[in-house]
Amino acid sequence: MAKSWPLANRILRNQETSMLIPLILIIALLLCLVGISLLLKPEPVISFIEHHAASKPLYASAIIIRLALGLLLITYADLSRFPRTVTVLGWIAIIAAEVFTWMGQPRFTSMLQQIMTAIKPVGRVGGGLGLAFGLFLFYAFL
Repeated sequence: MAKSWPLANRILRNQETSMLIPLILIIALLLCLVGISLLLKPEPVISFIEHHAASKPLYASAIIIRLALGLLLITYADLSRFPRTVTVLGWIAIIAAEVFTWMGQPRFTSMLQQIMTAIKPVGRVGGGLGLAFGLFLFYAFL
């Protein structure tokens, strides 16, 4: 008897509504990779963010990525194992994107620099949280 693949079954059942689930899985994988790199050696990631804190591309990508992730999570929450939790996470991401937009880049840069200064001693904790969030998303949509 053939082995059942949950993701493949969902995609075949709902081709129009689940076309972007692989994108959510890729984002989850990227979150896991960043989390692992922070767990193993947080200094390069933290110094990269500190070095680029004032850049417009970092500010814009922080907003765009959160907005896109939030919309994806809300749109496809019903296809996940935890629809309510995924919906709430999607709304949190969208609210974060809106807050960053309202803050403006100078305040965003200041906030990011303060966070990076405070997080240096506990960067591995952030890595663990990023890894846990990535694994949760991966499990929820697989």
